[in-house]
Amino acid sequence: MLWTIITSMQNTALKRWKKLKTRKGRKEHQSFLIEGEHLIQEAVRSGANFVAVMVEEEQREKWEKFFSTHQIKSPYYVLPSPIFQSLVETETPQGAMAEIEMHKWEEDDLLEQDTSTFLLLDEVQDPGNVGTLLRTAQGMGITGVYMGHGTVDLYNPKVVRATMGAIFHVPIFPRNLELAIQSMKQKGITIVGTSPHAGQCHFDYPFPSRTAILLGNEGRGVNPDVLAQADVEVQIPMPGNTESFNVSVTGAILMYERVRQSYR
Repeated sequence: MLWTIITSMQNTALKRWKKLKTRKGRKEHQSFLIEGEHLIQEAVRSGANFVAVMVEEEQREKWEKFFSTHQIKSPYYVLPSPIFQSLVETETPQGAMAEIEMHKWEEDDLLEQDTSTFLLLDEVQDPGNVGTLLRTAQGMGITGVYMGHGTVDLYNPKVVRATMGAIFHVPIFPRNLELAIQSMKQKGITIVGTSPHAGQCHFDYPFPSRTAILLGNEGRGVNPDVLAQADVEVQIPMPGNTESFNVSVTGAILMYERVRQSYR
């Protein structure tokens, strides 16, 4: 295992990694940064393509042992603490980062499956909400997630951390939702929206074998033009004195009900 030591803030690789802290830079290089042992392990487990591995000089010995067992095929870099700290986003970094190539998922086969559940996110802007939804989607065995225009960048560092590794395992597609919904309908997938004024509760609705659950913006809900394309709307009962649930809670409730019905 060959390690390259970076000591200059003008280093070309370092400049590249700093660009990856921006959405424009990530789009340009089609890669993103991850931090810490858990995300690195999940990336390894998923077979993600590592572009580079970076460790803090003070923790080199610890991470050399870790990476020697995983045999990641990528360049390895050692960074002095001040340089390493200039890259990290977390308050208590664990001394290791990696640059990961963005994965391109194939959606055609997924849309043809006899049994499937998709999640459609319309302008969901909070990184924590999106990350939580993706993590829940992995746990519930969701077939794929579509992220519509206006939804927070999938590779935003806060989103990546909140997914707890789900970003490497759940097929995710950035799409125009109106076009995606049209394509889904043509393939016989039922679009299920939510509304507090819907005529039936979510647990009374028999989810079809091929379903897409539509979720909207934290404040405004689903764009009316997008919601108008839903085949059916359901409501989640709220007997307490509250206006609405957080979108990640709403998504979790609907995904769980979908799973519960499949185990009848």
